[in-house]
Amino acid sequence: MRGFSDDERDRIRDELVETGRELLRLYGPRKTNVDDVTEPVGIAKSTFYRFFDSKSELYAEIIERESEEFLEELEGELEGVDEPREGLERLFRCYVEFAEQNPLIQYREEFLNGLSQEQMEEIGQKKMDDYVPIVESLQERSDGPLAEHDPITVLGVMGTIGYLAIHREEFDNYREGYYDDVVDLAITSLARGLTVPPRTPA
Repeated sequence: MRGFSDDERDRIRDELVETGRELLRLYGPRKTNVDDVTEPVGIAKSTFYRFFDSKSELYAEIIERESEEFLEELEGELEGVDEPREGLERLFRCYVEFAEQNPLIQYREEFLNGLSQEQMEEIGQKKMDDYVPIVESLQERSDGPLAEHDPITVLGVMGTIGYLAIHREEFDNYREGYYDDVVDLAITSLARGLTVPPRTPA
């Protein structure tokens, strides 16, 4: 079995990620197998495992790249926003929209179950590391409760809002528009509550 040059490895890995991303978006994980991913790239199924240990690991790489792209969009969305409450609200809304509009997020739990605990922790840490500077920037401009909490805790709150998006159908089954109402109230209430300035003594 011949080896690959570094350039070939990078090219093949990128093609596997992009092909996997397209197929998973179109067909989901149950209708996408390793053969489907490797055939358009022009490599054998066995060669796939020289790049990824499993389909779950490929998914993790896809999500990481999706997150990096989202982070760039988020930084643009927050550029020029000085008021902490507005910034926090935009952060939460952008995160929810990312979860709503990206079908790959819906498969998160299914794929992450195929990863080791160490891999899951690494993914979680990478995600936190990416978002912590954004939260810290908002904290520096706030004299409300936001400034008192660890950035990881604030991100945990953001994560709970993201879970609403994953379970959107359950909310919409209750009544039309219920999900939108719940998400809007959660975001505005959290952003207001975390940034309200302390009361001055009378």
